[in-house]
Amino acid sequence: MYMIIVLPIAILIGFIIFVLVNNSNKSGMKLMLLGISVIIVGGIILLDNESNWGGFEYLFVLNGLLLSVLGFSKNN
Repeated sequence: MYMIIVLPIAILIGFIIFVLVNNSNKSGMKLMLLGISVIIVGGIILLDNESNWGGFEYLFVLNGLLLSVLGFSKNN
């Protein structure tokens, strides 16, 4: 049941990030720094014992990784 909810959300967020990165004029370095920041925030939420986000903190980390990879692959 959990994967039925989280997987389409992860695919949708990944697609939105992909489209926004390809249509933006931001440099690859800025996108990589934004991705690292998102990874750090997701990691802090993940390590907090009092938070119960139901697995969505992993989406933060994966989306940060996606931003970093797309920023690395951007040419400008």
